[in-house]
Amino acid sequence: MERLPSILLGIALLYVFYVVGTRKWDYASEAKREALKEQLKKAGLSTCYYFIPARRFLVLNVLGGGLFVFYWAYKQWQAVLAGYKNTAGTLPKGGPIWRAVFIAFSFYQLTAIVNRTCLYLRKRPSFSHWLWGTVFWAGLAAALLPMLPAWARAVGAALFILAPYYIQKRINSMPKELPPSRVKKAEIAWLIVCWGLWAILAFALTHYGIL
Repeated sequence: MERLPSILLGIALLYVFYVVGTRKWDYASEAKREALKEQLKKAGLSTCYYFIPARRFLVLNVLGGGLFVFYWAYKQWQAVLAGYKNTAGTLPKGGPIWRAVFIAFSFYQLTAIVNRTCLYLRKRPSFSHWLWGTVFWAGLAAALLPMLPAWARAVGAALFILAPYYIQKRINSMPKELPPSRVKKAEIAWLIVCWGLWAILAFALTHYGIL
């Protein structure tokens, strides 16, 4: 009887170690994790992305009046398609140029691939690609509709610019450390192209009496 408390204490300690130890081996969760990974690989992931500091991308896009997003989309799809992997071994249809031109539509798929890759890497994904894709093109549509009040068009333009910015932030969260990235000559050149396009548009609208 004198040794009973010691025996009970030993049993209690063994139980504690057992519970703490087995929590690290959640076989059900691991099985679910493997099933999720298989689903993600079947749907399609990418091992490559275009990395640019999110703030720099935001500034360049604002300075370019939103047109810098087409260069970003081209570089992003160029990288994604180069590193695209799925179980079937197929690639999404269309090259990076067409996907950049029609970014209002391909933004849905790009965001979906980014979210799947984040989940595969156990990183926090962004909101649903349906949400971000709709915010992106709806913002663009609102910004271009002259019948809307100025504040509504401004909100639309902000949404159009902010949506890809947040997706870039998710992309930049994937690696442990971002690769060093200086401002590239191509980025500056495209910014100048954006200014030229806006100047041509303003000239055309003014001379046709629309403005």
